[in-house]
Amino acid sequence: MKFLLILQGDGEPRLQRDEFERVAHEAGELVGGELLADPQLSIQLPECEPSQIDGYYVIDVETRDRAIELARLLPDARAAGRSVEIRAVMHPTAADF
Repeated sequence: MKFLLILQGDGEPRLQRDEFERVAHEAGELVGGELLADPQLSIQLPECEPSQIDGYYVIDVETRDRAIELARLLPDARAAGRSVEIRAVMHPTAADF
């Protein structure tokens, strides 16, 4: 199952995420991830306030519990003003064809 770990919040977005990356990579569960540019540089359609999403990881794990376990390794899950949203990645219904 693939999950998107969304890094968000008002606190410092440039945290050290080495432990998470090492554990997820060594287990073969880290698909990828990136930090995003400052939200003030984004373009919103329609025009609205930019979101506070600073980055993301995509992981491929056996269970939802494993996704939660890995997300807890991210300092964003413990830092004041930061959070990690865990969201399942949906697969298109035609993927089996």
